[in-house]
This record gives sequence, structure tokens and C-alpha cells, in this order.
Amino acid sequence: MKILIKADYILTMDENDTVIEDGAVLVEDGIIRAVGRNLDDGEAYVIDDRPAILLPGFINTHTHIAMVGFRGLADDMELMDWLKNYIWPAENRVVNEEFIELAVPLALAEMISTGTTTFNDMYFFPDITARITKEAGMRGFISEGVINFPTPSAKNSREGLAIAESFIRNWKGDELIHPVMSLHAPYSCSGELIIEGYELARKYDVPLHMHVSETKTEVQQIKEQYGTTPVRYLDSLGVLFDRFIAAHSVWLDQEEIEIFRDRGVGVAHNTQSNMKLASGVAPIPDMLEKGVKVGLAPDGAASNNDLDMVDEMRSAALVHKVHRLDPTVMSARQVVRMATIGGATVLGIDDMVGSIEVGKRADLITVSLSGFHMMPIYDPYSHLVYAAKGSDVRSVIVNGRILMEKRELKTLDPEKIAHNAKVLKEKILNALR
Repeated sequence: MKILIKADYILTMDENDTVIEDGAVLVEDGIIRAVGRNLDDGEAYVIDDRPAILLPGFINTHTHIAMVGFRGLADDMELMDWLKNYIWPAENRVVNEEFIELAVPLALAEMISTGTTTFNDMYFFPDITARITKEAGMRGFISEGVINFPTPSAKNSREGLAIAESFIRNWKGDELIHPVMSLHAPYSCSGELIIEGYELARKYDVPLHMHVSETKTEVQQIKEQYGTTPVRYLDSLGVLFDRFIAAHSVWLDQEEIEIFRDRGVGVAHNTQSNMKLASGVAPIPDMLEKGVKVGLAPDGAASNNDLDMVDEMRSAALVHKVHRLDPTVMSARQVVRMATIGGATVLGIDDMVGSIEVGKRADLITVSLSGFHMMPIYDPYSHLVYAAKGSDVRSVIVNGRILMEKRELKTLDPEKIAHNAKVLKEKILNALR
């Protein structure tokens, strides 16, 4: 199938941040075949959402998508209280195969409708998540979250590792599903478990995904237990490498940032989750200045409380300005790069997606400029970060397949999803009574 997508502005996010005005992108068999002005093809299906911006789809580098089921269940508390007294007990009571079946389509619909084309998920029952994701046509980095205590899918960490390895073997090489090895955090996984997870990641050449230095409490706990900080501890174990994805990374000093850079570690920056849980403000400007790979992520909907990457971009731009008392840090263009090609680099797929270049896979979105809040336009990067809403996303294409056109979902059933959201709520409330 050929698709021709027309737009007022094409943000290619290539090495030179090339912007093409009044242009188009030609897609054939899922591949970008041409980018430029005056493109036409009589055989192509035309998507014309003008006035609109066309750019690569957003890449969510860290999330727990099925946690949409817990959206708003427990708010306004710090991380360890939230985890130990609310989220972990709720998960143990209600998360099972049926929960995943009900929750995942809701999360996918939310992500597609706000422009996310790729996500990196750490949760449970990954085979179900992978199947639903593939059917919906999204690109998913998916894993079994392994931890040192029982989870909804594993009686112990040994069983968790077995599930993780089986999932990796079953899905390795799939066009849309990218298996990942995920460990919860240094405070919840033993050194032995962390090393075993690392060895599995290296054996199968997949990313290793972990929460790292999210809170002051975590840093203090690791210092008391191991006599050093989380990053230095992980480095001493020899598990930091160029496919390691460190979520949050809030409490890093300058030497730790350099360790990340030297080891090739990628960071998933969770601006809103960090703010909502009062975890702190990650030193992202310093990371970018030192050459650390950084992508954006909303985290799970239980701690954000949405999966909207447009909203995440705005927060990422603003929080660092006020934190540094410097309006020049984190420019709009820099934030859009983090949400697109930056995220692709963190996940190790920047040769495939993340920019609009001939030969890359067609993971593309259009953002409408027709709203009053988008008029007039001088700088498309500024509009995306400071003015746009997730609901301004009009059309979404992944791997050359149209997942949403003019706000109409093509691969998911909105009425069924809305009905199942009510079913999910009742199941959760009944289980917690």
C-alpha cells in the first residue's frame, strides 16, 4: 500500500533538524520512500490533515501501560508509601490475565490518540500485552517485570526470570514487538538477580530496563546496604552497558552522569511522575550537555495520571526552566528531539524510526493546526511543546499501517474499550473491598 501524507510543516528530526514547509511524505510497504515538496503519486492513498504538522511518532521510553486500571486509585503521596501501601497490595489482589486483557487496549487507545507510536513497558503477563499490541499495530518494547518477591505472574524471582527468558525467546525478531529484560530496581532486586538479568539481556541482545535513583530514599537505602549510590553500585556489578535503560535517574551527581555517558546508558525522563510523587527534578540539562542519551516517558497512569506525550513535552520544557531559574534551558526543539529521535536512540532503534528519512520505517503522526490555541504559527516546535494538546493529534501511522485517521481509531474498538474500563473498575473495587 502506498500512502501520501501532506502537511504544512514536516519536522524530519534528522541530524540537521530539517523542516520542510508545504511538503509531503510518500510511504510504500511500510517504508518512507520520499520526503519533500511537490510530491505526488496517483496510486497513493492520501492523508491530508492540513493545516497540520507531520513528524515522527512519539516514543515513550518507560511505562507500565496496564496500570491505567489504577488511574486515580491512590494519589498525593510519596513513592514508597504509594508502592508499599497501595499499588503493590492492589496488584497482588487484582492483576491477572483478565486484568491485562481489559487494561492494555485502554492504554493503547490513549497512546495512539495522543501520538505515541512506540512504548517501553515493564509489567506482568507480557505475552498478553504483546499479542494485543501487535494486533493494534503499535510498536512495543515489552517485558516481564522481575523483582525479589512474588508478583501477580511469578511466585518468586526464579520463576520471573524463566517467564522473562521464555518471552524473549518467543518474540525475538518480531517486526513490532521488541522483547526486553526488566528488573524493578536496585532496592528490590538482589545483586545476584541483577547480574542474572544482565546476563540474559546480553545473551539475547535485548535492552535491560530498570528504575534507577528515583528518590532520595532509594539512594539512602542503597548507601546503607552497599556503601555507595545506586549508579555506582550497578557499575560495580558490571551491568551498565549501551542497552541499559535507566528510568527516572533523578538523584545523580556529575560523576554518575559521566558513568552513564561512558557506559552508553540511556535515560527515560519521567517529568510528571517525578513531580507528582515529589521525587525531584532530574539533572537532564547536565545529561544532555555531557552527551547522555535521553528520552521522554510518562511512566504509568497510576502515577501521572495519563500517557500523553504531548503533555509530557510541555512539562519537561517548563520544569527545568523554573528549577534552574534559566528560561534558555530545554528548548522546544530539544524536547521534541527527546520525544522522537532521542527516545529511539535510548531504545536502540534510531536506525529504524525516530526521524523522517528515506529508508526508515513509517512511524508518523500529524498534529492539527486548526484549533484557536494553535493560531497564529511562527515556530512549529514551539507550538508542539507550548500550545498543542494530545487531542490535536489527527492521524497515526505505525510501520506503514494507519492506526488512526482524523481522530478515528482504525485498529481498536472505542465502545468496547469504554465498556471494559467500567468492568475493570468494578473488578478492582470488588477485590479491594
